[in-house]
Amino acid sequence: MKKLLGRIDTLIYLIVGPFGVLYVFPRYLLQLEQQLSIELPRLAVLKYAGVTLMNLGGLLAVVCALMMYRHGKETVSPFVGPKSLLRSGPYAWVRHPMMWSGTFVLVGLMLVYSSPLLALWLAIWSRFAALYIARYEEPYLESVFGEQYRDYCRHTPRWFPWRTAE
Repeated sequence: MKKLLGRIDTLIYLIVGPFGVLYVFPRYLLQLEQQLSIELPRLAVLKYAGVTLMNLGGLLAVVCALMMYRHGKETVSPFVGPKSLLRSGPYAWVRHPMMWSGTFVLVGLMLVYSSPLLALWLAIWSRFAALYIARYEEPYLESVFGEQYRDYCRHTPRWFPWRTAE
């Protein structure tokens, strides 16, 4: 029963979370741009760069999800608590690579469509992600893993792999 609930939580999370952030809102904003006749030139180089970023974001999300699954977490849903701290692969570079994957996809969409409203949505999403991480996810993980998580934070940067840990 617990496994079934975990799978249902994952489905709900994927529909509300990534699907909403990466598909529903962008589609709405692109339609709004069309209705308002907001159109910027679409350059081929930006389109190719955007598609590349979107694919990298998708690949990173799949890698992270597989790592979580193999590491003993039966779901990628943030509502199902982790059993152990994952510190390898992309999680060795930054503490929140799944947020990077979503950001890559949003930046890619923005470039493909040369969309100012998607740029605004990216800014809103980035701010929400930063608040969510700082005020909910990291305090929760610290409460679960204690000193082990504090050590991870000292050695692994929150957002940017080329910066020192925060």
